[in-house]
Amino acid sequence: MKKDTLLSVSELKTYFFMESGAVPSVHGVSFEVKQGETVAIVGESGCGKSVTSLSIMGLVSSPGKIVGGDIRFHGQDLTTISEKEYRKLRGNDLSMIFQEPLTSLNPLFTIGSQLDEVILLHQQVTKEEARQKGIEMLKKVGIPRAEQVYRSYPHQLSGGMRQRVMIAMALACEPKLLIADEPTTALDVTIQAQILQLMRKLVKDNNTAIMLITHDLGVVAEMADTVIVMYAGQVVEQADVFTLFAAPAHPYTQGLLASTPKIQTIEEELQSIEGTVPTQETMPKGCRFFPRCPHASEQCVQNQPSLLKIGGGQLVRCWLFDAKEAASG
Repeated sequence: MKKDTLLSVSELKTYFFMESGAVPSVHGVSFEVKQGETVAIVGESGCGKSVTSLSIMGLVSSPGKIVGGDIRFHGQDLTTISEKEYRKLRGNDLSMIFQEPLTSLNPLFTIGSQLDEVILLHQQVTKEEARQKGIEMLKKVGIPRAEQVYRSYPHQLSGGMRQRVMIAMALACEPKLLIADEPTTALDVTIQAQILQLMRKLVKDNNTAIMLITHDLGVVAEMADTVIVMYAGQVVEQADVFTLFAAPAHPYTQGLLASTPKIQTIEEELQSIEGTVPTQETMPKGCRFFPRCPHASEQCVQNQPSLLKIGGGQLVRCWLFDAKEAASG
């Protein structure tokens, strides 16, 4: 059965306006998320993953601003709606799990009061019904002693517990799209596995689409249907998860996969990608990856490659694949 497109991002440009000038954080990013699909966005810190998600949620604040492109959710362009209209979407049809739950939860209010606020804002229920729904959501995410946790403050909970609370809050109104920004960072492997299992159950039971922001390729392999690789504010490769791991096309993707430890081999030293993500001051004129690329040529130095289709649904931004190869693919 063909799935409908839920989210469509087209040529998104988000810049930060500093005293030194405009700094492009996201530059021409395009992708789609279909109903019930899990799309993972991967890349190093500073590549634009989180800014992309904040742009979709309408949470980019000054000095940041969306300067180009459109973001369509159920066909509605979110870049043109008011803040009031955005507030109706956020926490309802569109939810996000933030990277650090301790800074996302208000330390002055109990878990219950923060859950109630989300439910009362978007659903026509009484305070008692909201309380019951909040406790039910805490139980759904596997929190023991849910009534006690409901009355607790964020600092009284462990990191894993706080992350589950954030997931319960994000799922309280049964969103159509859940954006999860590094949902398992800094959690031990047992809690990490439980949270990933919970997210898989969400997709199965509610047909919820998930946009997963992560740098953990193990999580990507376990969770994703489609993978988008970002570098220096651009998409450099996109493919289904099986194709990406079996036949990565972009040198950056190949480097990421090569630097991941493999259980079947013993290596004295892990491979790495030399250098760092360029800053605005050091951004290359041509391909943004060429200073770190083992295959760089003069063409890479002078000209920026386009995102080309090279076979099936795989897209790659690299001069190793010219237009003729792309067309034949």
